[in-house]
Parts: sequence; structure tokens; C-alpha cells
Amino acid sequence: TADEAIELFRSSDILGANVTSPFKDKVMEYVTLPDRISSLLGSANVLIKDYSGADGKLQIRSYNTDYYGVKNTIGEFLSKSELLPDALHSDGIKKVAVVGAGGAGKAATLAMCDAGHQVSLINRSAGRVAEFAAAVGAVYVPLADVAECLADADIVIYSLSFLVPQLEGFDFSKKIVFEANYANAALSPEKGVKSGLYIDGRYWLYHQAIPAFELFTGCLPNTLEMRKVMGIE
Repeated sequence: TADEAIELFRSSDILGANVTSPFKDKVMEYVTLPDRISSLLGSANVLIKDYSGADGKLQIRSYNTDYYGVKNTIGEFLSKSELLPDALHSDGIKKVAVVGAGGAGKAATLAMCDAGHQVSLINRSAGRVAEFAAAVGAVYVPLADVAECLADADIVIYSLSFLVPQLEGFDFSKKIVFEANYANAALSPEKGVKSGLYIDGRYWLYHQAIPAFELFTGCLPNTLEMRKVMGIE
């Protein structure tokens, strides 16, 4: 369980831990020094021990590098104007639609809001999702309106592992499509979906791993080798 893992982390010589789904929210109960991003998201994928306080007691810092997985991936592709759909230019890309409000969707929403885009967060139900969207500067959109919302978007960030029925036959040909799921993508060219530019979820994994590596080691990783190993170079 998450409780047992955290207890092991606290009592061992391990100085840092990577957290995967479905425990990213749960571990926040044990965090004493959250950064801004993990605090707003209410979830973390990196935990670092800290004994630097005057009393020398253990503190646990939290970070969520999924945020950078989105922000830096989109930044990378927007800088490559030759890859963008003819209908889109980097200076005219404003509207982002995020489909799904799980951990990945929330991270994408915050990242795109911080990057200055107009962001719609699409989810089946409102509740805390609508509250989160308002808190970070996005707009909540119910799933029933997903097709209408995506029609007006320049970038679609899809965080679900399945295609929602409302998007069957949807025209993505003038959209930038970025998926979180790299193992079972729903909108990939292999699934017969034609988009203006498709960004594989491995870029998300790559760009979130870089800051995580830096947090754990204090060093920059060999990003070229990382890209080669991940098949994105």
C-alpha cells in the first residue's frame, strides 16, 4: 500500500522516491514541503527527503514533473514551425482543450495555463474539477460538449486511454494532438486518426523524466541518449 511504501521511505536511507499512479494523490498526506505545482495539483510523482531545517528533522518535499512533461513538450514542438499544420502558426496558437481531468489532465491544464494559453478542461462531471479549473485559470466544459469545444481548439491534449463516443469520426486534421497514453493511444495515426500534428506520449514521458533526474541527482541527464533509447530521436 501507499502507507507501507511511505513508511519504508521514511525509515530507510533512500533520499528520493518516484511515485506512480494510483498513489500520486495519496502521498500528499505525508508531504510537509510541497512545491507550488504539486500543491495546486494535489498530487506528486517525486518525493525528496530534506533535513536542512534548523532542528534537523525529516521533511518531505514534493514535486510533480508531469507538468513539465506537457509544458516542455508543447514548447519543443511549437518552436518547430515546419512541423505545424498549415492552418496553425506558433504565434496564433491560443486555445487548448484538455480531455480528462485525472492526474495527467490536471497537470496539462496547469501547464498550459501557466504557458499563457486559453484552456478548457473537459470532464464528465464538474464538482471539484470545475473548482480546480477556476483556481488555475481554465474553464470547465462538460463531456457532452467535447466535440464543440475541440472544434474551436488549436491543441488537443488527450489524457484518456479510450476514445469517447462523442469524438467518433471527429476531424482532427487541423489540430495538434498530444496524448498522455503512450502504451495504448486512442488518437494515434496507427488507430487511423488523421491530425495536423500528432505528438506521441513518449515525449511527455521524456520531458517529465528530465526534471525528475535533476531532482534526484542534481545533474543534467544525457538527453540525446534518452531520446535515442525512447525512440523519439
